[in-house]
Amino acid sequence: MKSRRRPLFTAAAVLLAAGALRMPLEQAMTEDFREQGLLSRPLELGLKEKLGQNSSAIALAGLRTLVATFTHLKVTEYFSQQKWPDLEKAMNTTVQLAPRGTYYWDIGAWHIGTNASTHYRMEAGLPELRARAEARRWVTKGREFYQRGIRNNPDDWRLRVALGNLCSDVFRFPDDALAVEAYAGAIATGKAPPGVRRALMIAEVRVGKNPEKSLAEVRELLKVPSNRVPTLLCICYVLEQKIHPSDDPVGRSVEIFGSEDKALRNLGSYFLNIYDRLPMEGVETAVRLLEYHRGIRPEDPRSHIRQRDALPARPTRYR
Repeated sequence: MKSRRRPLFTAAAVLLAAGALRMPLEQAMTEDFREQGLLSRPLELGLKEKLGQNSSAIALAGLRTLVATFTHLKVTEYFSQQKWPDLEKAMNTTVQLAPRGTYYWDIGAWHIGTNASTHYRMEAGLPELRARAEARRWVTKGREFYQRGIRNNPDDWRLRVALGNLCSDVFRFPDDALAVEAYAGAIATGKAPPGVRRALMIAEVRVGKNPEKSLAEVRELLKVPSNRVPTLLCICYVLEQKIHPSDDPVGRSVEIFGSEDKALRNLGSYFLNIYDRLPMEGVETAVRLLEYHRGIRPEDPRSHIRQRDALPARPTRYR
């Protein structure tokens, strides 16, 4: 009797040993598939409870994207009702179900960082200090939502650009250093369009840590005809005046823009753009001299100097 049991015990031991050897390999392969997006992660217990029995059963059956579509429908409802905490919870559930769905990350961050923050800043009827604090809190939430989306979709350039745009927005408590990081990350994917490099350039100029490096970069960009847009031309002029002020600002502006008319039109518009937080070294001097050449006095309604003096200190939406 004992001799018959011994082979059974031996076989069981071999199977257990083989299983133990295979487990780390299978776990590593499973994790690798999940990192590549080829295999979904198991539903968390808390997520199952949020979804309910029917929806969690569908998600477990491999139809998470379908369930995410339904949970996202609640977001539209909460948006129309301005129920921002509920909207945030619904978006978190949606992206847990579809972490590779970049649309959900983008629309969620937009609702949280832009729509919710605007509501608390402008429409909630809160005292001034609390309104600003709440708006800032929701902007921070929106940025963090984008960052989570980027971690789940590291090769997507659009989410990084959207984060950079949110961090550059004058109405959203700008963070220029984070904007630089976001735009640079988008470019590093190798998929971003050329316009993102211009956005990175402008963000770096706002940070202002290395004007010599920025000037070299903007000159390189301007070698490409499609990059010769008014803002970059104005930034080139400003950085030159910041590093090595010209003895002939009008002459240098004509060299950059092509004529006095173009120089005044572009530098004048740049001079009036006081809310975009761009450097202004040498711009007022050039505008005054260019207007003087055209017979426009500072008190003339056409004068950019007069128009700038009439602008409010803060953007209207923040007054």
